[in-house]
Parts: sequence; C-alpha cells; structure tokens
Amino acid sequence: MKKHILTVIAAAMLCGLCSCGDKVTSESAGQKTTQPTTEAAAATEAAPEAEVTTAAEEATVPATTTNAAVQPASAPEGADLTVFHNNGSGAIVFDAPAGDQSEATLIAAAQALYESAHETSLKFTVGCPYSYDKSQYVEGNYGWQYYLVTQEGINSVADVKADYHKVFSEKYPDHIEETYLDSNGRVYCLCGERGTNIEYIKSEVISLDGKTDDELYFTVRDYYDASAWGDGPYTEDRTFSAVIGSDGTWRAGTFTLPN
Repeated sequence: MKKHILTVIAAAMLCGLCSCGDKVTSESAGQKTTQPTTEAAAATEAAPEAEVTTAAEEATVPATTTNAAVQPASAPEGADLTVFHNNGSGAIVFDAPAGDQSEATLIAAAQALYESAHETSLKFTVGCPYSYDKSQYVEGNYGWQYYLVTQEGINSVADVKADYHKVFSEKYPDHIEETYLDSNGRVYCLCGERGTNIEYIKSEVISLDGKTDDELYFTVRDYYDASAWGDGPYTEDRTFSAVIGSDGTWRAGTFTLPN
C-alpha cells in the first residue's frame, strides 16, 4: 500500500454497535442500579466528582500539515462566491437560482457544503458535539459505555438526529443509533474516538459529474503527503453529493470521511 496510516484506535468498528441494550450501570436518570464491576467503573467510583467533558475536549480533527506541491486552489476559476452562503447551521443556500449558475460556482458551493459535512461528521461520529458526564453511563450489548449527554435541550436520539440533519439530508441513512442511544428518558453518547491519518492534508471538490432533479454528484479529491516516509504526495478520489431540498437548500448526501 502506498499510504502509511498511523492511527490510534480507541474504539472498535462502531458499525457493529447498532443494536444496543439498556443495561444501566450507574446512578443515571435518578435511578440507582447495580454498579458495574469493570475497571472503568472502579475508576469512576474512586473519582470524588463527576467528570463532565465537552466536545472541544474530545473531538478529533484532521491534521493541518500543508505541502505546496499538492495544494489545490481554494475555488475554481470563474466561481461566483457571492450567490450562495452557509445558512448558519451548515447547509448551503443560494441567493440566486442555482440552475442559472456556472459549473465553477456549483463546485465552489459543493466545496463549502463538503467542509461543513466533514466537520459535522467528525463531531457526531468520531466524538460528541455535546457536553456529557462520564460518571453516568449505560452499557450497550457489547459492553461499551455510553455517557449521559448533559447538553440542555438534547434529551433523545431524535434531538441528536435533528441537529445532524441540519447539514446532512434525510435521504440517506444517518447511522446515529450506532453512537447514541436512549435510556431512562435521556440520551447517551458512545464518544468512540479514533485517530486520523497524519498524512491527510485537505479535500477539494474537483468536478461536477452529474445531477438529477434533487441531487448533484461531485468528485472529491483527498490530498495526502507521505514525504516523511519516502513516498511523497498522493491523492484519492471519491464521490460526494448535494441533495437539494424542496426549498432549494443544499444538504450533504453521499459522503465518507477521508481515510
């Protein structure tokens, strides 16, 4: 393989965690139940105060290494960046009919949406965008600990989905149940961290490949630099799509995080 993936795996494949039980293993939601016998539980009992963690402390972000040899332009030549904007929640809104815009402008809008989707995916699937309490948790079917979300207004998986779908279209499965679960009238987060490829630099939407009535398909190029290992820069291409809502708002459709 050309890549040298140097990652720190703190959680096993999260996709196997879709089915989660509700075995409560601490004093959560006002109900005292049997304490777990794991080492993690023992450490929790020894702690005098609850440990509350915020998203800023837990979220993993891509490396910011740069390399002039593989840096793409920030926007295609001829793109009009004044006709669209981020709506404040991560989706893209056009201030002029999107169908009247040049291909370069559509690619630039897709780039803005991709960056929003990338950030959102990291927050929701790699870390947790909410504050949570590690001293209160439930265990899923595989024994993984899901921590109590303490963020005001976030009390269920449905609340989490509502936030996630501000950026991602509901046209595609969201897999939120793999990392969040409801129990005792509250929502709990897995916070399954993983490392990132330290060779990764950035991603660029490079082409518009096709469209339907409600979706546009693009190619995203991921840029890497393995110079430290003797292989030099390289790229990988994948598909990204923007789903057009009934109000014309763009939200992410087909999307995968860079390896």
